[in-house]
Amino acid sequence: MDAENPYKAPVSTLEAPAVEVPADVLKRIKNAWVAGCISGGLTLVVVLVAMSGADLPGIDAWMLPDVALIFGLTFGIYRKSRTCAVIMLVYYLASKILIMVETGKPGGLFMSALFAYFFWQGVSGTFAYHRFLREASSSSAERA
Repeated sequence: MDAENPYKAPVSTLEAPAVEVPADVLKRIKNAWVAGCISGGLTLVVVLVAMSGADLPGIDAWMLPDVALIFGLTFGIYRKSRTCAVIMLVYYLASKILIMVETGKPGGLFMSALFAYFFWQGVSGTFAYHRFLREASSSSAERA
């Protein structure tokens, strides 16, 4: 208790132990959010070009919520959210499949596979990150 103010709330001096997350886990997460930024940026550019009058079939201003969703999920991946990483991967794969079904062409298959790979890395990286933190906190609790 504080001798000067007996009504002062107690203060805890406990600090979470600093854990160093493996670099490969952080790299997978970073690659995923960078891929998300690129995907969102490219989508935004295509939408803006279509809005300026270019004839791009199936692309119009209604794709702006798509851009917002991509950037929102990308921010979630940056914050190491497992949910955002999984939703981004599923959303990306579903949108590419839908585009292929609508157009009847498997255009950009290599780039699509590359982005899907990075988004998969984001999923595995975020799950590995949280697993590592859980194991680190349980081992530090056992030591205490």
